[in-house]
Amino acid sequence: MEQKQLVLQRIKEVFENPIQIETFYSDDGQACVEIVGCPDSPFGGVTSYSTLGVYQCENLLTADDKDLNVEFMGICDSRNQWFDGLLSTCAFAMIKGKVRAHPYEVYKDIIPVYQPNIDMKHILLIPPFSLKHDLGVIETDTRVITWLMLNPISDSEFAYMQKNGYEKLLDVFVEEDIDVYDLYRKSVF
Repeated sequence: MEQKQLVLQRIKEVFENPIQIETFYSDDGQACVEIVGCPDSPFGGVTSYSTLGVYQCENLLTADDKDLNVEFMGICDSRNQWFDGLLSTCAFAMIKGKVRAHPYEVYKDIIPVYQPNIDMKHILLIPPFSLKHDLGVIETDTRVITWLMLNPISDSEFAYMQKNGYEKLLDVFVEEDIDVYDLYRKSVF
C-alpha cells in the first residue's frame, strides 16, 4: 500500500468519525498540504486535525537507520475557524526548510499570524495525547512516520520552559488543568 494511503488509513482509524480533507497552498503557491479534519473527535465539541503528506519532507532525523518523518496533528474547540490554517502554516515552515520537527521544538510567533491579540503566541510540538487510540508510528522499508501535536503556549510559558525545561512546563499545565483545546486560554503565568 502506498505510504500516503497508510497514513490516511491510520488517521481514519484513530479519528473514527467521518473525515474531511482540504488542500492549503503556501502564500507563494510553491507548496501545498492536505489537512484532514474530523469534527467531534475524540469527543463532541472538539475537532481533530492532521496533516497528510508532510512525512515526505526531509526532517534530518533518523530512527533505526531510517528517515524519521512526521505529520502534524492537533485538537481544538470546534468553534475555532483558523486552526487548520495554523496547522498548514506549521507544515509550510517545515516544507520550506525553515524549521525541523521533533518533540519539544517551539515554532515561535506563529499564532499571531492568525490571532495577534491573544495570549497564545507559539507552538510547542509534543507527542500526541488525548485521543481514544494512539496514532503510533508507521514503519516502511525506508522511513518511520510518526505524529507531533501542536500545543499552543504564551510568551511567559515559553520563557518558563526555556528556564526550567519542557517537563516542568507540562507539569504546570497538568497542575493548572489547562483546557488544551482552547487556543484563547489565558497564560498560566
